[in-house]
Amino acid sequence: MSLRKRIAESPAVNRAVAGMFRAWLRLVWATSRREADGWAAVADLVDRHGAVILVCWHQRIMMTPWIFDLSHAPCQGLTSTGRAGRMMGLVHRLFGYGSVPMPKGVLGAAEMRLVLSGLKKGVSMGMSPDGPRGPARVAKVMPIQWARAARVPVVVFTFSASRYWTWSTWDRLMFPKPFGRLVLLWRPWEREIPARFTEEEGEALAAELSAFMDAVTAEADARVSA
Repeated sequence: MSLRKRIAESPAVNRAVAGMFRAWLRLVWATSRREADGWAAVADLVDRHGAVILVCWHQRIMMTPWIFDLSHAPCQGLTSTGRAGRMMGLVHRLFGYGSVPMPKGVLGAAEMRLVLSGLKKGVSMGMSPDGPRGPARVAKVMPIQWARAARVPVVVFTFSASRYWTWSTWDRLMFPKPFGRLVLLWRPWEREIPARFTEEEGEALAAELSAFMDAVTAEADARVSA
């Protein structure tokens, strides 16, 4: 193994980098003018259904440490076992979230049971339905299948920022800068999910979810520049 790879795979190095990400995000949060809209509706859904599934485009994951109020109930995130996914999982854990790794981009039976068991026990789940490798802004059917199985609602989370960098990644990651304006939005996906659906019907539902997520993201972008 090369020195570069050993450094990249070092748990100590990864923890230090995750700590720097946490410090940066806290600086962004502390120095920004913030507008948050929609959390109260999510809290009500959690109280009524026990848990929710929160979905966020991979492009907008950098503010997901604020996707859920952990003083209200527990929440965990689904992350890939790739380098970037492991790093985001570390950052989330530093903010108090649980983390469920997704090996090789596909959940096995054990991980599926862990997620569904958590939802049924009142542990909400956050995920990027277009991750970990895209295509960007094309939702997979997985969160819809979980919502059907656990009988919990799906909620869209997104953020927008007036000052940010755009990373040259497949998702065009939005990385916020301090001393700007932040808009955070939560919007329930008010779509009744049938008890059973075919593969084609599942793809159609995923397309509906993608369109709704795009609309919420466009609303955040419009509000941050208003």
